[in-house]
Amino acid sequence: MQTVFLVLLLIAAVVAANAVYARFNHIPVAFLQIAAGLILSFIPLYRHFELEPELFLLVIISVLMFNDGQNTSIRKLTHRLGTTLSLAVVLAIITILVVGVVTHLLVPAFSLALAFALGAIITPTDAVAVSSITTKVSVPGEVMDTLENESLFNDASGIVAFNLAIAALVTGEFSIWHGISSFLYVFAGGIMVGLVLGYIIVAGRLMLIRIHVDTPSVIVPYTLLTPFIVYLLAEAVGVSGILAVVTTGLMHGVQQEHLRLTTSRLQIVMSTTWSIVASILNGIVFVLLGVSLPEVIVHLQQRDTRSVTILVGIGLVLYVVMTLIRFLWTRLDFAKLRAWDTHGKNINSLVLALSGVHGTITLAMAFSLPLTLGNHAFTYRNDIIFIAAVVILTSLLVPTLLLPLILPQKKVKITAAELATAKSEMVADAIHMIQSRYGDTPNASQVIMTLEGQRTVDGRPNRTKLAALFDKVFMLERQTIETMVANGDTDVETAERYIRVAAQTRLQYQQSAGRRVLIFIKFLFIKKLSFGKGARRRRQYFRQIKKAHLTREQVIAQGQEFWAQMQAVEKQPYTAIIAYLDDHLTADNRQETELVRRAYDERHRRFSGQRNFRAVQNELLIEAFQQEYNFIQAQTAAKKYSKALSNELYEQISTDQLVYLQSVNTD
Repeated sequence: MQTVFLVLLLIAAVVAANAVYARFNHIPVAFLQIAAGLILSFIPLYRHFELEPELFLLVIISVLMFNDGQNTSIRKLTHRLGTTLSLAVVLAIITILVVGVVTHLLVPAFSLALAFALGAIITPTDAVAVSSITTKVSVPGEVMDTLENESLFNDASGIVAFNLAIAALVTGEFSIWHGISSFLYVFAGGIMVGLVLGYIIVAGRLMLIRIHVDTPSVIVPYTLLTPFIVYLLAEAVGVSGILAVVTTGLMHGVQQEHLRLTTSRLQIVMSTTWSIVASILNGIVFVLLGVSLPEVIVHLQQRDTRSVTILVGIGLVLYVVMTLIRFLWTRLDFAKLRAWDTHGKNINSLVLALSGVHGTITLAMAFSLPLTLGNHAFTYRNDIIFIAAVVILTSLLVPTLLLPLILPQKKVKITAAELATAKSEMVADAIHMIQSRYGDTPNASQVIMTLEGQRTVDGRPNRTKLAALFDKVFMLERQTIETMVANGDTDVETAERYIRVAAQTRLQYQQSAGRRVLIFIKFLFIKKLSFGKGARRRRQYFRQIKKAHLTREQVIAQGQEFWAQMQAVEKQPYTAIIAYLDDHLTADNRQETELVRRAYDERHRRFSGQRNFRAVQNELLIEAFQQEYNFIQAQTAAKKYSKALSNELYEQISTDQLVYLQSVNTD
């Protein structure tokens, strides 16, 4: 139970860091997640918290690698296959060997096997981390594609080399030829197992779709279980589970492209689910770094007060060595990149070198180091975790500072203000069409209220403006009722009862949420205390009915007659209020006006006695969606909207229509 609680706290920390990043995106989200972990480290429960190392490869890395695989374009991958293999395999192996030798020279206490394990840990790059630090600069498309493809396979190269180094560390024996043959067997075997299992799993998924068992409740869990099954089976036969998972992910990506339109609803659910899962798992790793770092530093200082300073220096040296190797590899054309001019080659090689950001996989491998070695505590485990942390932080910080000086600022195709304005114009056109064709009927009002949800709402409504607007429409309602009494359209008693209902509406919607809760509690309390008095009043009422010799049917008829009178009275005030709101609608009071109209529309439907016009409203809303499509098409043809803006609006309408129809079908 304690482990579950601690994991939930890790997820909560990830959510909090992501929420801060959504509001203040000047700092890379990885730094915010590490900071959230540092805060959690002050909780006593996290003082000696450790997850089993094996869980990192199975639960975190396999899932992330599968997701990367299914989101990779096969066309782009095959087009740059030579470059990808050069960077992800050859360069990765060379980097591991160089880093291992340098580490062994700097720290003779590290055996070669341990030094190579460190090299395998800090070599893999993270394209997701690169994306998080390049949100405001324009990275050349080919460079970004190369980084994404490289990170897909150099993770696997690093993990395979890491496993071989750990095996050598445990056994104390290592043969170069045995290592090379083992690497090839594990690498190629992982791809072959991934192809076989991927074919079987994809065929099973296609069969479920063909027999119409393609609901999200079946396919989503089926896909989420896939990386675990593939990883465990591949590891059971002694090949790379990570490469098997990546290969299976690539096959799923191909299958999703073929079924993108045949299962649209499923594709949306799948992509959303995987996006959330990947974001949470990536975040958990960085939060764990923040949680573990203070204790790691304490252990290092207890052993030697100079350990932290020395390890920071080693981490910085290894980062410089890896960056230099990456630059020379691409600058000297070993990466088989397309022919660039001299200036372009220098810039792109530098960007590729600096963009070798290390992140989730590096951390996960560091945490997956065994806790014990030969029945004794693994002496240098904290050292390696700390060096990996230094490399990660440095690889995040350096490009964050230098890339904006090298690359141009990213040009925003659509600003938030442009999108909000276009949405407002689109919705206003659809609302105008509904009002002109169907007037202020309850159905039209409900559809208009639904359409208003498409607008971009900035902040909360102004409570002062909202209260003033409710006061104005209440006074208008009261004046309309008084005019009706003067004209003989209703009697004084009915008018007074109606005004009490109108005053209750104003009170209900003007109060804040907290105030309404207090009123509700007060109502329950008073109702409980006055139960006896209420019972006496009800008994007196029924005695009066009995004395008047009224039957049950007559009482019901009286109630229906009174309700009909209230309905008749309400029509004129409602019409006057809607007309007033339409005439006084401005850009400054739109949000407050919509809330007031929503309140009176809802009350009008209650008075009309007809609150459910689902079928009619669906038809009107589909008609409104079509009007929005036509409006965007007309604006694009007139060159008032750019292609990018039009595509964004089209996507908005399609998503809104799909979500609405899905909610209707589940009613």
